[in-house]
Amino acid sequence: MTARLRIPPVPDTVFPGLAGQTAVVVGGAGGGVGTATVAMLVRSGAKVLVVDHAAERLEQLAGHFPDAVTGVSADITTEAGIRAFEQAVSDIAVHSLVNVVGGVAPAEIGHFLELTAAQWQSSIALNFEYAVHTSRIAALRMAEAGCGGSLVNLSVSDARRAMPWFSPYGAARSALEAATRTMAVELGPLGIRANSVAWGLIDSPRAHSGTGSDGHRERELIPLGRRGKVAEVASMVLFLVSDLGSYTTGQNLVVDGGLSLRASHDGPRHNIPEFLESEPARRTLQASFARITGVSGTADRVPPGIMPEA
Repeated sequence: MTARLRIPPVPDTVFPGLAGQTAVVVGGAGGGVGTATVAMLVRSGAKVLVVDHAAERLEQLAGHFPDAVTGVSADITTEAGIRAFEQAVSDIAVHSLVNVVGGVAPAEIGHFLELTAAQWQSSIALNFEYAVHTSRIAALRMAEAGCGGSLVNLSVSDARRAMPWFSPYGAARSALEAATRTMAVELGPLGIRANSVAWGLIDSPRAHSGTGSDGHRERELIPLGRRGKVAEVASMVLFLVSDLGSYTTGQNLVVDGGLSLRASHDGPRHNIPEFLESEPARRTLQASFARITGVSGTADRVPPGIMPEA
């Protein structure tokens, strides 16, 4: 039996007015970013059409927001799912589309030399291909209505970097960001904006739940010192679908607490370059870090020539 859907808490901040608008969220019943996005859209006054393959959770979501949410059960990565999506939006005014579906299965993690064509195709279907089709269909509806609109594709903050062991996932997400930029240019004359939102380490029930973490690694590696909340990603989506983002298009907005800004050779937490060869300079920076933060800047560096035990 499917676990009871939990609606993520969303902050009681200023919500833009979306009354009279219809938003479509693909992947909104997972209890994470998609569900938080649905909750925020509803709080803003929008009607929301949610497309998701999890029929039971979808029913729970519609039951929680009976006056605002309509559910369509479909596997959007299949041809049948795309047809169901197209049918669902054929007779409604679509003002915004949010593509949330994506991820990486354990079977798709591996060395580049050992990944099969089937593994590549599976990741591309889940993280890129469907979003191109749904974006095209939604944009056609927007163009026909002549009222413009907003397309938002969810990505991952590592997509513009090398992703060892995750090459299909990284390539698919990079492709989605590139396609989104082109959508922005080609659809701009029609008043349709297209952007992507790339998340980092987010405390999501179906991805990086953080269960078992004492927060040490987060404090060491993320400038803001913690995992993000699903509502913090959804807030960026809400900005882009609303008039608050009316002059923003073709952008990839990163929500990762600053994690992707750190160079791989920056030391944990203190950000002192690991290859800084001047020990006097290193000691000066360590002392400055300790003075400013009250935390030692020396504990995590391995002395030259000494390897930690396995």
